[in-house]
Order: sequence, then structure tokens, then C-alpha cells
Amino acid sequence: MTTKMKAICNLAVWCISVQQLEASVVEDGVTPLLNAIVYALDNPFGSLSTTFEAVQATMKLASQYPKGMRDQSSIWVPPIYRRLLSADKPERDMSERCLIKVSSVILPPQSPLSKEVALDLEQKLLSSMLDMLNDPSKKIQAVKSWGWFISLLGASAASTRPLLNKMLKVPEQLFTDPDPQVQITTMVIWKNLVDAFFGPQVLENMDQGTVMSPIEPRAHASAQMKKIRLIMMPLCGVLSRSHNIALSSSCLSTWHYLLYKLGDLINHLSILEAAFGPVLKIIFSTRFDNQNKPLWSFCINLFHDFISVRARHLISPDDDVRVPLNQNLLSQTCAHLKALFDVHQIKWLPWDVTSFDFQLEILGSIVNPELLHNMTADMAVTVMDSTTQTFRLLLEGVQVQCNSKFADDNVMICITKVCKFVKKVFLDTVGKQKSNSSAVLVQFCLKFVKCTVEELDNSLLASGKYELCVDIERIKEIEYAKCSPKLSHPRIRPLAYMELVSPAVYLTALSLSIVAQFTGELSHGDAEQLASIICPPDLLENFHAVVPFLYMQIMRPVDSRLRIKWLVVWNKVSKRLNEQMISYLKAGCGASGHDVLCQFFCYPFFALVSSGSISAHWNAENRFEGYLNMTQDLEAELVIEVYRSFCTNSSYCSEPVYMVFLEHFFEYLINIVDENMSSIQANLKYCLENKSKNITILSVLGNVVIGLLENAQIFNYANKEREVTTNEDPAGCREPNLFLGSLKLANRFMKLSGLAFKENPAAQHQVTSRTLKINFNSGKLDLVYLHLCLLLCFRYFSSLSDFIGHLTSTKDVLLLFEIIGDQFTEWLTLSSTLYCIIRQGETIDQLEKLWLNSVTHLTANRLISDCSFLEKHRLLLQAAINHPHSPISAATTAIQRSPGSSNAGLRHAGRRSVSKADELFLDRPGKDPNCASNAERAFALEEFNISRMSVAPVVSGRGTVRSSTTDRRQSNGESLRVSAGLGRKRLKIMRYSGNGKGLGKVTDASFSPGWAEGEVCRKPELILEMLKRKR
Repeated sequence: MTTKMKAICNLAVWCISVQQLEASVVEDGVTPLLNAIVYALDNPFGSLSTTFEAVQATMKLASQYPKGMRDQSSIWVPPIYRRLLSADKPERDMSERCLIKVSSVILPPQSPLSKEVALDLEQKLLSSMLDMLNDPSKKIQAVKSWGWFISLLGASAASTRPLLNKMLKVPEQLFTDPDPQVQITTMVIWKNLVDAFFGPQVLENMDQGTVMSPIEPRAHASAQMKKIRLIMMPLCGVLSRSHNIALSSSCLSTWHYLLYKLGDLINHLSILEAAFGPVLKIIFSTRFDNQNKPLWSFCINLFHDFISVRARHLISPDDDVRVPLNQNLLSQTCAHLKALFDVHQIKWLPWDVTSFDFQLEILGSIVNPELLHNMTADMAVTVMDSTTQTFRLLLEGVQVQCNSKFADDNVMICITKVCKFVKKVFLDTVGKQKSNSSAVLVQFCLKFVKCTVEELDNSLLASGKYELCVDIERIKEIEYAKCSPKLSHPRIRPLAYMELVSPAVYLTALSLSIVAQFTGELSHGDAEQLASIICPPDLLENFHAVVPFLYMQIMRPVDSRLRIKWLVVWNKVSKRLNEQMISYLKAGCGASGHDVLCQFFCYPFFALVSSGSISAHWNAENRFEGYLNMTQDLEAELVIEVYRSFCTNSSYCSEPVYMVFLEHFFEYLINIVDENMSSIQANLKYCLENKSKNITILSVLGNVVIGLLENAQIFNYANKEREVTTNEDPAGCREPNLFLGSLKLANRFMKLSGLAFKENPAAQHQVTSRTLKINFNSGKLDLVYLHLCLLLCFRYFSSLSDFIGHLTSTKDVLLLFEIIGDQFTEWLTLSSTLYCIIRQGETIDQLEKLWLNSVTHLTANRLISDCSFLEKHRLLLQAAINHPHSPISAATTAIQRSPGSSNAGLRHAGRRSVSKADELFLDRPGKDPNCASNAERAFALEEFNISRMSVAPVVSGRGTVRSSTTDRRQSNGESLRVSAGLGRKRLKIMRYSGNGKGLGKVTDASFSPGWAEGEVCRKPELILEMLKRKR
């Protein structure tokens, strides 16, 4: 009988599972059908086949008549879920498969079903689950069953708190289980509690709007806070202690599912702080390495998605347009986490400005300086790029808020918080970290500030309506620091501590303070970032903060290793400024705008002049002479590079406003040199005493002068000397007279370079060419120093000679000799004293060229017959006549013998030089008696006299005077070298060749000092004979 009844039961439920009846027929007979299925599910025969057929029939009816089955779920579902705790595994598996199939019908559960489940749990099921936890092999099945019971309880789970607390003991034990697989399964099942707490019926009464303000009353969210905290507690605990990437990924998946199920509720600030922020802070506070990179990437992209909602709303307010995620990071995320962005899209709504603190707090956890301590360079770059991109999106959202109506208060809140955030995160930690960590922080900070400057309108940052207090400690330290009294600095007013300034100035001061606090080497990339912050378009106000800050750095004692940092910054800012010079000048036209730019461009002179004693102290302690010289080379290169482009920028020469600025700048520079002449001299003396092979200040000034003298366009423009009226200044302004400024700068350089020669120890003793060459190659610094001076002077004399060649008026020539005449005299005298050294190189050739050009213009402008001019420059002419270099002395003698010259003083000087020729040649100041033998001195004296009596300038058809020596040197491409041996051969030819070709036709009007020598020096046999005689 039992077997027959079992067969009938199996056949009956099998017929139900395979029937093809219409839904209306099933609906009419659903009650008896369910009674039959429940009977079979109770399985009074204990047959597994009966249970299987009953489960199949249940799934068939659920698919045919879902509504009716849902309404009566409290009848047929209990027999299924009770078998989840069965000792028979096939029964457990069949029950689970059935629940999965019919979950869409029974979930979320109706109230009768939830009550039935709660009753069963209280009576028997809960105790059975807890008993299963004692068997390791049943733990996974126990937690799976727990998940189904929670789902079937649904929303009533929160209302039955005593039962819920008892049930939570199951996952509480399993979340700390030593088996990772058990923890992972428990984390996956934890989603069922999310579904129970935040099902559709829970959120159906929430407002469905397009914008959710986080500052709305928290009544909507407060009721859900306890549920959220309950769900978040194990998530945060597992993430904090887990080192298993699979477990952590599963945890993030459950967390993301919670955010998705919260719907619009996630946009409340309290919910963000409870559900969104904790996990982000945990992940971002974990050391970023290859192991947790997928987790970090997932979280930063999720935060990126949340921040971008403002920009997304700006692009398309009505459509759900997503801002692309960071694809580089997304590719490094786990595959199943990456899929979550498409499967479960969180409903972010445009955030309100008052949630700005929350967003900045999360950003602060990403850029935590402690985490950057041991981070590799690649990891640091990844963090910086992704965080900067997110920060930029945040600022775009701020800009949207700023463009809205009634935004003044919100604008001030946002800008203030951005500035304070950068200060808090970066300024308070730079300098406290090791060098590599500080370098990353500096780079990070400058990127953040640059993003702020680029994304927020200049009208906001520079507006007088929004002001911030300068609460930067570095400014306070500079303000009360004792300044060096040795230099005459420009009148500047540094920023005062707690002074109210615009956001743009605050960000500039903040960036400079961070760089100042950084003790390491500033990279060129960081300097470029800082330059872009300092030089935004149409924002000259920044320079009123930059210039005082730079000057205050050199007013205080600074290590020479740190001084190079500010010169690098100055170099980058100057280049960027030079590219936009015209727009800056037009925007800041006036004395104030010109003054601040002049002060900025003159900064290197103060920095280099003040470096002497400071570098000496550091050098004495550390003895790094090689490093110091290398640093000085870099300093000179940084400064000269800017001034070269600054002085030779021909593209601006047609702009009157630029020429006016140049005139002001060079006047400013001349005043600086004059006021600090004693400090500059002390600096040069320090270089000599410490045997430094670099003459930075002299090199910089020389290159400025050379660049200015070589710019023909500037000279031609300045030489017009006429009044013009510019569009920028309706009242009119005088066109710049750069001619006068050029000559004054040339005068200062000649004075300082002459001083450098006088102070050089190598000039205090006799040095032959062989000694100079040997000591230069061996690195003897005093002679290396002298050699560098000679090279610089060689370039200067060449440029000045070409500059003089452009002079066309008598007024210009008079002004030339009036300004540089005294220094010209000093150099002729000095070159006479150091003739044995100077004649070894090409400096004497350029000095000769310079003097011959001067003689040419004196003759062409008939100044040689001007008694007042000759009397005023008598010392200059006497120094030239007495000069040991024969072309210089011979050309000067030819002037005083010319028919147009009638000055008694000059003729007297000439007669004295002729009558005392032997004395002039043999007893010249500084003449080394060992430089030549007695015979060579005799031959040279004889050659000198003949050349001097035979020289006359050549007058061209256009009335200009040219030296045949110079012409022949230019045509032959070689410089004139006067030697005793060649002089002897030339004298023999002149005496015994009779009316030879060329010599018989020489006249006073065509003969030049180097003519005969130029002809003779090209004969090989005479050169060989000279070389033999030298031996």
C-alpha cells in the first residue's frame, strides 16, 4: 500500500510539472494543485524522488501563475526553505535551486510569508543554523541558509529586532573565520541583508527628483542610518584587516551593491558620510602597492564618478551623460569590479556646495603624506595623475556653482576651502618628510594649485570681493626676519601676515612658501608649474607678491645650494613672461607696472651679489669647491639665457611700449649697479680670494651689455630720438633713448672688468704665454679666472666695436667718448701693464679693432681738430700713443700728424712720444724685461717707429675712415700678430728692396701699420727664418 501511494503521489506531481494547461485553467484549480504539491513536499514517504517531482511542479506553477503563487507563498514556500538545513545534501541542493528559480515570484516577501519564516526561526531553524557552525564542513551551507531566511524575512527583519540580533550571530562568527572561502561566501550573502533593508518598498516613498540637496532635513535619511551602520560595520572591519585580494574585492562588491540599492538616498550628506566615505578612507589610507592597486583603482574611479556629476549635469542636465572614467586605472581594476560600473550604476545627483568638506576630506586621505613616504616613483605618478584629474572635476563643479544665481556666498566658501585644503595638506607637511617624499608633495601641490588657477575664472580669483587672510607661517617668518644691510634693495613691500588678499595672490604666496620650505632640489618641471601659476594671463597683480618674496629670500642668509632653486624659478617665470610681455605691459602700463617688472628682472643681480659671504661660509665648512663652481656655472647659465633673449628680442622692437620698458629697465639696472658697486667689487674680490674660477656677476653683466650692443634693431629704433604718441598713453610718452643706457651699461662693465683684472693675483707677477697655457690646462684657478675674463672682454670689445661702427652723428660720437672715455683710458693703461698676458689671445686684436674704429669716427666727424675735445680726452690719447701695441699707438700718432689736427696739446704729446720713442717702448708700465731679448726689443722699437711715422687713415669715397689693417685682417680672415722677428724681416725689405712692388707707392694717405707686415708675413721663407731665430 505504501509503495502504491508513493507511486501515485509521484505520478500526480509529475503530471503537474509537465502539464501544458492554459493559465486560466490553472488559476481556477490552483488551490487543490498547491495542496497536492505541499503534500508531496512534506514527503511522508521519505522518498527523494517525490521531493524532486514536487519541486519541479512548484517551479512549473510559479512560471504559469506567478501572481497567484505569490499570494499563497506562505503555503508552499515553508516546506522548501525548511529543507535548506536538511542533513541530506541532495535535499538541500534541490531546495536551493527551487528558491533561486522562484525568487522573482516570492521576493520581496509578503507579510504572511515573513511571519511564517520568523515563527519557524524562533522555534527550530535558528538553533539548527547555530549548531551547523560547529561543523566546519557545514559553515558555508549554514550561511547560505541564513541568507535565504533574511531575504524571506524582508523588511520585517528590521522590525523584529530580538530575532535579528540572534540571527546576526551567524555572520558575526563567520566574518572572522580563518577560512577565507567562508569569509568570501559570507560577504556575498551579506547582500541579502541589503536587499531586505533597502528593497523597493522601502524606498518607494522617497522623492524622485533630479537634484538632491545634502542639506535637506535628515528626516528622510535618519531612519535608515542604523541599517546602514549595521551593514557597514563588517565591511569596514574586513577591509581594515584583510590581506586577501579576493576577500577585499568581494567586500567592495557588496559595498557597491549597497550604494546602488540606496538609490537617491545616497546623495544625502549624512548617508554619504556613513556609507560612502568610510570605505574610501580605508582603501586610500592603505599603502598603495601592486597588491591593492585593483582595489585602489576601483575606489578612485568610483569617487571620480561621484565628483563628475556636476560636470555631467553641466553637459546635459536632462540626459544621463557620464564623464569617462580614468581608463588607465580602470584597466588595472579586477574584471568583476570593473563590470559593476555597467551592471549597477549608482544614482548620483548633483551635489550641493556644502558637501565640499566631505569631498576635500576624501581627497586629503588620498594625498596623505605618510603614504607617500616609501611609495615608488611609478606609484606616486599614478596617484598624482588620478587625484589631480578628480580634483579638476571637483573644481569644474565649483565653477558651475559660481555661475549660478545668488552664488556670492557659495563662491567665497568654495574658494576659501580649496585654498585652506591645499595649505593644510601640503604646506604643513613639506619639510617634515624625507627629500623624496617632499619632492612628490611639492609636485602634487603645484599641480593642485595650477588646476585651481586654470579651472576657476580669473575674475573670481582676482576679484576684490573675495579676500582671504594670509595665514601662512612662512610669510610671518619672512616679515619679522632680519634683513642683510649690505645691499641697497629696491623699495618693496612684502605681504604681511594675516593681510587680506585676493585668492590669486594667496595661491601664489602659498606656492612660493611651499617651494621655500622644500629643502631639496627643485626640478625643472616643478619650476615650470610654479611659473604657470605666477604668470596667468592678464594677472599682473601676482608680481606684486612674487617680487617681494624673491627679494626676501636673498635678504635672509640662504645656503648657496638653495639659492639656485630661486634662480631656476626666476628663469622659468622670465621666459613665460617674455612670451607675453606686450600684453603684460599694456595691461599694467604705468610707473607701478614697470617698476615691479624691473624689480623682477633685476633680481639675479642682487642674488648673485649677495652670494659671496654666504657661499664662503658654506664652502669653508664643506670644502666643496667643485660643487660650488658647478653651481655658479648653472647660475650664470640660467640668468644669461634669459637676458640674452630679453635683450635680443627683435619681434618686440616695433612696439613703443616695449621700448619704453627697456629704457626703464636699463636705467633701473644702472642704478642698481651704482648703488651696490662696493658689494659687487667685494663679490669679485671674494671670487679671487677663494680661487673660484667663475665670475658670475661679471659674466651676467657682460652678456647683458653684449646682447644690447649687438641688437641693431633696438639701436636703430633708439637712434631716431623723436617724440611719439602711443595708443596706450594718450598723453604721449617719449620714445626710449636706449643709446644712452647702452653706453652707461658699457661703462659699468668696463669698470668692473678692469677691476677684476687689477685684483687678479695672476696680474701681480710676470706671466709668459707658456706659463699661462700650462697653468690654464692644469686648472690653476687664478689664471683660469684671468683667461675667462679675457674671453668675456674679447666678446665685449668686438660688440662695442661693431656698435661704434653704426654711429653716424657727431653727437653720438661725443656722447660715446663722454661716457666710456674714462674707462677706455683705464683699459688702455691696464692693457699696457698686462700686455704680455693680453697679447697671447685675441683680446688685444679686438681692443685694437675698437680703437681703430674710434679713430675712424674721430677723423670722419672732424673731432680731431676740436681743441676742447682733445683737451678733455688728453689722457685717453696719451694712453693710446704710449700703448705697446704698435697698431694702436701708430694710429693715434697718425691722427696727431694729420693736416686737420692742430691741437697743441696733442702735438706736444706726439713730439714727446717721438723724441722719447726708446723710453716709451722699453719703459712701458708693466713691461716684463724677460718677455724679449735686447735684440728683439731693438728690432721691435725700430719697427714701431717706422710704423708710427708711416700710418695714415684711409679715407673712402663716402667719407668714412677705415683701417687698412682691419680691412686686410677681415679679407684674410686672420688677426695681426706683431713680433720682433717679423719686424726685423720687414725692416730689411723696406730698406733694400728699392722701388719694389707696393712699397714704392706707399703714401701718407694709404699706408697703414700692418700693410708691410701683411705682405711679408705671407712669405714662407721669412716665416721659417723667424721660427729658427725664435729657437
